[in-house]
Amino acid sequence: MLIIRLAAPLALCLLTSLHPQKQAAHDPCANAQTTAEMRDCAGQEYQKADAALNKSYRDLMAKLDDDGQKSALKAAQQAWIKYRDANCEFAAYQNRGGTIYPVVYTGCLTSTTTARTKELLQMLKDN
Repeated sequence: MLIIRLAAPLALCLLTSLHPQKQAAHDPCANAQTTAEMRDCAGQEYQKADAALNKSYRDLMAKLDDDGQKSALKAAQQAWIKYRDANCEFAAYQNRGGTIYPVVYTGCLTSTTTARTKELLQMLKDN
C-alpha cells in the first residue's frame, strides 16, 4: 500500500518533468532562434515599452495645471522622439543592410523608451 502511495506522485512528477512546456505558459520569445523570431520579439517588447511611455506621458500631462508647462513638456517630448530615433539609427548603423539591423534598432528604441518612461514617472511623482 505504501508503494502505491509513493508511486503515483513519483509518476506524476516524472511526467511533468518530461513535458516542462506544459507546466508554464509557452513564451516564443524566451528562446527566439531565428532572426525573424528575434525581430518579432523585439517588436513586441518595443510595443510594450511604447505603450508604457504613452501612458506615463498622458498621466503627467493630466497632472499638470499650467498650460505653459504642458506646452514645454509636449515640445520636450517631440524633441526627445527625434533624438531617440536619430540615436538608434546611429546605434544600429553598422548593421544596416543586414538582417539583424531591425533587431538592433528596435532593441535601442526599447531601451531608450524605457529610460524615458522612468524619467516621466519620476516627474509625475515629483509634481
